[in-house]
Amino acid sequence: MIVLGIHDGHDAGVALVRDGRLGLCSSEDRRRNVKNWAGVRTESLQAVFQRSGIVPKDIDLIALSGLIRNMTPSRDYKPGTTVLFSLAWLGRTQTATRWGRWLLAKIRKRRELLAALADLGLDDKRIVPFDHHLCHAATAYFHRPWSESATILTMDGAGDGLCATVGVGEGGEMKVLAQTPKFHSVAAWMYSAVTAHLGLRPYEHEYKVMGMAPYGQAEYCADVFRRAFTVDGLQFRNHTGRLGRGMQGYLLKRLANQRFDNVSAACQLVFEELVVQWARNAMAATGVNRLCAAGGAFLNVKANKLIRELPEVEKLYVYPASDDGGTPFGAALLGYQQLCQERGHKLEFDLPRDMYLGLEFSDQECEVAARESGLRVQQLSDPARTTGELLAAGKILGRFSGREELGPRALGNRSILADARDLRVIRKLNFAIKQRDFWMPFAASVLAEDADRYIKNLSPWPFWMIEAFDSTPLGAEALVAGTHPFDLTIRPQVVNELNPSYRDVIRAFRSKTGVGGLLNTSFNLHGYPIVGTPEIAIDTLKKSDLDGVVLGPYLVEKPSDPPAVNESA
Repeated sequence: MIVLGIHDGHDAGVALVRDGRLGLCSSEDRRRNVKNWAGVRTESLQAVFQRSGIVPKDIDLIALSGLIRNMTPSRDYKPGTTVLFSLAWLGRTQTATRWGRWLLAKIRKRRELLAALADLGLDDKRIVPFDHHLCHAATAYFHRPWSESATILTMDGAGDGLCATVGVGEGGEMKVLAQTPKFHSVAAWMYSAVTAHLGLRPYEHEYKVMGMAPYGQAEYCADVFRRAFTVDGLQFRNHTGRLGRGMQGYLLKRLANQRFDNVSAACQLVFEELVVQWARNAMAATGVNRLCAAGGAFLNVKANKLIRELPEVEKLYVYPASDDGGTPFGAALLGYQQLCQERGHKLEFDLPRDMYLGLEFSDQECEVAARESGLRVQQLSDPARTTGELLAAGKILGRFSGREELGPRALGNRSILADARDLRVIRKLNFAIKQRDFWMPFAASVLAEDADRYIKNLSPWPFWMIEAFDSTPLGAEALVAGTHPFDLTIRPQVVNELNPSYRDVIRAFRSKTGVGGLLNTSFNLHGYPIVGTPEIAIDTLKKSDLDGVVLGPYLVEKPSDPPAVNESA
């Protein structure tokens, strides 16, 4: 049985699940090179069929992630946005939210989607929509690295009229215990509202608020947020009576003359307090202290750290693709579960433990892009060794190799890599390559066999940059450019056999430097998605001060650069 999962809101994408196994995923923004693309994913649909070997006629079910199509988050208020905000304002209660969800699902526009499916010969396939938060829950629960029951948390800005859910899962079943209506969204009406208040882009730059928070003093304005939002059992409560533009006015009045770093610190602190209390209440309600979580709010690695460190938490697993880009995978899992129930089959999943679930480009495709670039090209006999040696020599390189990662984290295959011992690389990365804000920290990839030397109290699953940890004194020194410069926390990718070729790069670097870790940041320019094709990778090289790109087995450099490697040596 084959299920095609589709998400056509922001962070659009598709996923294929075949006989309980994940076949292939694709994020539309990487196909189009437009960050947070929203809409029908025609490029991704074509790509997954072309590269998976599955033909459209073999699809048994199309699963949509969401009863209501999510609109693109924007600071511009269009007529449709105003109507939705009005409905959200009315939807303070569970009853009103249920009516709103029913109505909006009935009038959901599908014309564009149906036309795209018809173009691929999928117009006769059954389409089943699944609740947005249930799709998030499915990714975390069915991918959890244990077999016992779990308390399931989902939290984001909003999806299908909800912003958070609490559930419990056992065996192949999930049960929702509580839902918080969108009106009470802490992620949207507090965190994203603060992001906009600070002049940043809401629903995209929240990580900048988190990065600034350690520099500020929360006590100056934390009470503004504590009065605005609280936890009531398994739900959140918005006490302001405001959302959207109204919330901007609320914040402007109450945060007047407050420094931006103090506002960031207060927002992050209160967010942590609320989420930690909510998680505690959820475990008390379910009696299950094993947590799995998903939804965009769980990209907040500092909050995840505090949940993990709670004494009552036995296990915590946060799904790495917690943004909406992971929901087509969740929809496909739910669709496969439904088919098993309908056809009397036993539900069994055999899901990969890694997150390298996207497209892969052949050596030939990489060579064609490299040769047509007009840049200097060298074929490498040992790409991992050469990459590690160049990094040890101070080069900053893009790496485009193997299957792309699912989710917003670059995990070595679509990454910019540098020597994390050298603070000078931060300035070059921020101003000449990534064009990032100066206060933003970078992450680090660390060899599993060396991880305890650099990171304190590692969790069992530190492989996806979805949790923060405290660094050891050695880690703060040897990986200084890959830690937060103020509080010395680290958002690591611990590298093991899940990615052997990337592990070999870091081992080659270690053989030259004695350090088993690298600075790792996503391979993209500011405002663009992670590179999705060899051609986009080369274009990024041309538009930045990267020293080169390792494109499969090829090293691509600008003609003005002296040769970076002598393969005959």
